[in-house]
Amino acid sequence: MVILVFTPMCLLENSFRSCRGLIILAMAVVLTQFGCRDANTTSASSPADQISDSDSGVEPLTVLAYENCFFSGIINEFEKEFSIPVELVTFSDRDEMEELLRSRPADFDLLVAGGGVVADLIGLQDLQPIQREKIPQFRNLDEQFLGLKFDPENRFSIPYTWGTTLIAYRKDKIEDPEKSWKSLWDERFRGRVLMVDAGFDVYAAALLASDHDINSQDPNHIEKATSLLVDQVKNLNARFVDILEVRDELLSGECWIGMTNSSEAALLADEEETIDYFIPEEGAPLWVDSFVIPRESTNSETAHLFLDFLCRAEVAAVNSNELLCASANRESVPFLNRETLENKTLYLHADVFARCRSEAQASPERQVLVSTGLKQVFDQVREDAEKPKLSLLLWEEYLAPEAAAAFEAATGARIILTEVENSEQLKQELASKPSAFDIVIADEVTLKELINLRLLRELNCKELSGMTILKDPIITSPADPYNRYSVPYLWGLTVLAGRSDVLKGIEPSWNLLWRDDLRIALLDEPSDIMWMALLALGHNPATATAEQVDEAAMRLAARFPDFSASMTDLLSGLDALEANEVDLVVSYNGDAIVRTAGKDGLEVIVPKEGSPLWLDSFAISRDARNPLLAHQFIKFMSNPETSAMTANSLHYASPNPEALAKVDPTLLANPTLYPADEMMRKCNFVKFPPEIEKYASQSILRLITESRSRTAVTTAAHADDSSSTRTTPGTFFTED
Repeated sequence: MVILVFTPMCLLENSFRSCRGLIILAMAVVLTQFGCRDANTTSASSPADQISDSDSGVEPLTVLAYENCFFSGIINEFEKEFSIPVELVTFSDRDEMEELLRSRPADFDLLVAGGGVVADLIGLQDLQPIQREKIPQFRNLDEQFLGLKFDPENRFSIPYTWGTTLIAYRKDKIEDPEKSWKSLWDERFRGRVLMVDAGFDVYAAALLASDHDINSQDPNHIEKATSLLVDQVKNLNARFVDILEVRDELLSGECWIGMTNSSEAALLADEEETIDYFIPEEGAPLWVDSFVIPRESTNSETAHLFLDFLCRAEVAAVNSNELLCASANRESVPFLNRETLENKTLYLHADVFARCRSEAQASPERQVLVSTGLKQVFDQVREDAEKPKLSLLLWEEYLAPEAAAAFEAATGARIILTEVENSEQLKQELASKPSAFDIVIADEVTLKELINLRLLRELNCKELSGMTILKDPIITSPADPYNRYSVPYLWGLTVLAGRSDVLKGIEPSWNLLWRDDLRIALLDEPSDIMWMALLALGHNPATATAEQVDEAAMRLAARFPDFSASMTDLLSGLDALEANEVDLVVSYNGDAIVRTAGKDGLEVIVPKEGSPLWLDSFAISRDARNPLLAHQFIKFMSNPETSAMTANSLHYASPNPEALAKVDPTLLANPTLYPADEMMRKCNFVKFPPEIEKYASQSILRLITESRSRTAVTTAAHADDSSSTRTTPGTFFTED
C-alpha cells in the first residue's frame, strides 16, 4: 500500500496554472471558541476488525511524501498498532508526483492534495469514492471544512490540514515591515521579493494590496492586479517560484520577504530565529489539503483504516503540535499544546479569520482575465530572464538602490547581489566560484589578497575611456596604486560608537578598549583589531615590531578571554549597541553615523590616535561572465553624479573630487565622515611593516582559534553533563 502525500498543492502547481480549489465556506464558529470535549475512541465496529489478524500477507504501507507532511511518530504508532510496515519515499514537485501516478497507477492508495488538484482528479474520474461507514472517526472533523466547492458532498475527499497564505520575512534584513500585502511592492526590498507561482494566491495578494476583495469579479480590479504583478517583476525584480525555493532562499538570506503558507512559515521561524511572519492586515487566502484515494488503488481497506486512524483526535493533535499546522479535526483542540493553539497564524482569532477568504466560484469573464493576466506576468518573467545579468559580490546593504535602478534603466541589465558580512566570507565566496561573479567590491587588504590569488582580471582602459580620473592623493589604495585592477568606490574610517554617558568627559582614545568595566563588541576584521590594539598601547602600527605585536596580542587575550565571542559583524554590533547590550562597539563611520543619528545617548567618535583608513574599490572577477557590462557598471558608478548619489545614500565618503560639490553639505561638514586635515594625517591604511605583516596576521588568528577551541571544549563538557527531552502536552507518540 502506498500513501501519496502532496502538501500544500496550491502553492506547488505550475506557474501557468491557477489554483482552482482552495475553498473554505465562511466560518460561523472560530477555533478559539471551541469548548473542550472528551476524545472520541474507535468503536467496536472499527475497520480494524475487517482486517484479519491472521492475514500474514498484509502489504507494506509506502508513504510517498514531502518532508514534514506527517510526524514520524504517527507512522511508528500506526505500524505498532496494526502491524503494517511503512516505507517512506519523498518527491519534490507536482511533475514528479504526476509521473509516479502515470508509471505506477496501482501502487498508490492515498494522496494528500490541495483543492485544485482534487478538483482535477475528480473531473478526470481518477478517484475512488470514500466509504464513510469505514471511517467512524469521521465524526471528529470540523463541519466548516466539509462540503467544500471542489467536493461538496465529500464523496471523494476527507479534509486533513488547513491554513493561510501569508508573508514571511528576514528580521535581520527588514526591521519592521508594513503588515500589509503592499510590503511585497516596497522598493526597499528590490530584488529580494519572492512570490509563489500559484495563480489564485498571487492575484489574491495583488487584489488585497490594491484594497480590493480577494475574489473580486470586477474587470477593472483584475486588470489593476495584473498591472501590479507585471510591475513587480519589471521594476522590483520579483520572482515567482515554488514554496520550496521560498524556503531555501529565506534560510540563505537571498530572499528578504516573500509569500508562503502558514505551516511552512511556522516551521521556518522555529528553525531560524531571524525569520518571522504575519497575516497581512487586509486578510489572506485560505487553503485546505484533503485525503483522496486514487482510482487504481488495490488496498482501499487499509487506506480507510489509515484514514480512520488519522481522524482520531489525539493523532490529529500530535500531527498539529509537531508540524506546526492547523488540523481540520474539531476534537483535536483539547490535545493541542499552548504553542500551537496560541499561534495566531495557525489557529486564527475571530477578527483575523473574518478578514481571510477562500477562493469563490469565478465568473467565466474573471477566469479569462486571470488567465490572460498570468500570461502577461510570466511573459514579463521570461523577458526579464533574457536580460543581461551583472552579478555583484559586496558587503551587506552596500549598493544604493537608486544607483542600481538607474544603471538597470540605462542599460536594460539586471543586477544580482550576493551580500557578505565580512572580508573572510567575501574571499571564500569568490575563491570557491569566481565565475559566479562579475564585480567584487573589496577593501584594500582583501583586494591585495585577491590580486595575489589571481582571482581578478586587469581592467581594460579602452572600456573605461572618458571616466573621471580620481586624483585624491590620500585616498590611493596601497594594494593597487596604479589602478590596474580596481577603481575606488567609497572610503571611510573604523571608529568607536558608544553610549554618551560612557564617553562623556573622556578624551576619545583607543585605550577605551582596555576598560574592563565596559561591554565592548569588536568588529570581525582581524587586521583592524591588531592595528587598533597597537594604537591603544601607544605604538605606531606602521612601524610595529614583533615584540609590540606580542604585547598587543597578550593584552587582547587578557581583556577579551572569549575573544571570538567578542567579535561581531557590522550590523549585529550596532544592533547590540542600540539594544543597550554593549556600551562600546568598533564600527565603520558611515553605518555608525546613520544608526546613531537622532538617538539620544549614542554618539560616534574618531579616537585621538587616528583610525584605520580603508578604501573599498570595484574590481572584476577573473572569470566574469559579462566583463564588458562590468566595465560599463564601474564607469557608470564612478561618474560624479552617481558617486555623489551613492555617498549621500550610504553616508560614506566619496573618493571622487568632482563628486564632492554634489554631496550633501551636512555630510561634508561631519568631521567623523570627512575629518579635518590634521586628523586625516593620523589615519592610515592597515599596512604593517613587510617583515612582520605575516606575524601580525598569525598572532590575531591564533587568538581567534584558541578562543573557539576553548568554547568548543566548554560546550562539549556542558553537553555531557546535561540532557533534555522535549515533552508536549497531549503528545503520546515517540520517535524510535
